[in-house]
Amino acid sequence: MIRNIEERDLAELKKIHAKYFASEFSFDDFMHGAISSFVITDDSDNTIITSGCIRPIAEMVAITNLEKSPRLRRAALFDMLQIASYVLRSTNMNQLHAFVQDSKWETQLIRAGFKRCVGKPVYIDL
Repeated sequence: MIRNIEERDLAELKKIHAKYFASEFSFDDFMHGAISSFVITDDSDNTIITSGCIRPIAEMVAITNLEKSPRLRRAALFDMLQIASYVLRSTNMNQLHAFVQDSKWETQLIRAGFKRCVGKPVYIDL
């Protein structure tokens, strides 16, 4: 069975989380900001097999003129982050993601305050 998470599920979900996932993320973060949360149960709806939440993430995609000086590009990065912070605060989102392939750009983002993701990002085309 597939259904929305209900109050009656929380105790079992907390037990499953504590047993298998406590070192990976906090239970409080599990449904934080979710636009949908659900459980998959056995056919009799007695046992939770898995549970999931769908959360939106904000991703910044940038095109940068590499002919400009590193100083100008760095200043522009901070301007972009200021704009992104303003926009995301108004949408109640608290993280900005960037998926980078250039190690120099990654270094600049880390210096600007970005952190490496926990786990490896993967995606699926729907």
